[in-house]
Amino acid sequence: MIQSPNRLLATVFGTVLLLVGLVGFFVSTPYPFATPQGGVVIGLFGSNGLLGSVHVVTGGILLLSGLIGARTSKIFGVIIGLGFFVLSLYGFFGDHTAGNVFALNVADNLLHLVIGLGLLVAGLTTDRLFRPVAAA
Repeated sequence: MIQSPNRLLATVFGTVLLLVGLVGFFVSTPYPFATPQGGVVIGLFGSNGLLGSVHVVTGGILLLSGLIGARTSKIFGVIIGLGFFVLSLYGFFGDHTAGNVFALNVADNLLHLVIGLGLLVAGLTTDRLFRPVAAA
């Protein structure tokens, strides 16, 4: 796993997203599933049932792809990275509107931007640089 940055990022981000999504379900229980109102995770990140679902599903996919192999984690990392990048843009431009169905705040948007760009950069630039050298 250390030989592939994509596997490492997919496993780490997948685990974090899965845990944050599960915690998000608990803190958002009194709120409607997909509205601008929601609970707060770790005193910083907004969450509701819809965002918790997105985190659980994407976290599970990333974690499984990281455990499967470098090529799989690269493919899903690029796809999910693009999704999180788009989600961050959606949040930056819509987090103070009625269309904020994910209960996003600035901290969420920054986290989604970092995860999205991290997965995209790793998926589009690495693993060809980190190929194991064949034994002679």
